[in-house]
Amino acid sequence: MAMRYTQTIRFAAATAICTAICVGCAGHTPRDAHADAARPSATLSIDGAAGDELVFDAARETLMDYRFALDRVDARRGVITTHPKRTAGIATPWDQEQSGIDQEWEDLLNEQRRVVRVEFDRDEQAEGEPITELRVLVEVIRTHRPGWRVQTESVRLSNHARTRNREGELEPGSFGELVGLDHRFAARIADAINQRITRGAGEQ
Repeated sequence: MAMRYTQTIRFAAATAICTAICVGCAGHTPRDAHADAARPSATLSIDGAAGDELVFDAARETLMDYRFALDRVDARRGVITTHPKRTAGIATPWDQEQSGIDQEWEDLLNEQRRVVRVEFDRDEQAEGEPITELRVLVEVIRTHRPGWRVQTESVRLSNHARTRNREGELEPGSFGELVGLDHRFAARIADAINQRITRGAGEQ
């Protein structure tokens, strides 16, 4: 009886793990198609009365609220970008990038980073016009480590095979690949920026 109970527990645990892996592997496909890669993720129309400084500050502070480190802040050219930010999904519950359990598992099972870009547009027909629109783009970059050699005796002894180029120099042990755009997170960022602009305009 005890043996049968133990086998049942093991089977249930194995089923749960397999289900989690399947959910994680399937999480990327419905999120984005490569055909959408050239399209902005989220667009927000801006009331010109809000003022450029308020709009720009709202975007910058929103990204900082999500704990992104800012890379480029260029008000003259109308763009803000962030450094890549890694998250381990369900293992890092304090992160807010994920928009569903599928992304929680995907970020846990893969080494992924997100980069956010906010672009500000003005009316090109009139010089000195206020910002009329902003776009939020979130790229998902996955780290690959080729040449993984697994040791059957102990996982801790596993390592990566390194290859050399024609000049005899060692190739990088890892590389990042853009695997898609996170439209859901971009939409949440745009909504948070809009709320901050609304609050700021009400305080003026």
